[in-house]
Amino acid sequence: MRNTSIKFNQAQRDVLNIVSSLHNEEDILALRRVLIKFMNDRMQKELDRLWDSGDLSDAKLKAMGQEHLRTPYIE
Repeated sequence: MRNTSIKFNQAQRDVLNIVSSLHNEEDILALRRVLIKFMNDRMQKELDRLWDSGDLSDAKLKAMGQEHLRTPYIE
């Protein structure tokens, strides 16, 4: 069996160090809330950028809502 190693970047190492110090469910849930808020803020910023640039609009959202993107299953 080949022994592979994973290389983490500094941000990943920082998160792992923080996670390793959590010892109860309350702290884990608090960290989860912080990470979710962080990602939500980043996504909202990107959506705002797309909206301001015209890459996203009411018409485009409506068109996306009417698209049929399901994978057809062949029997």
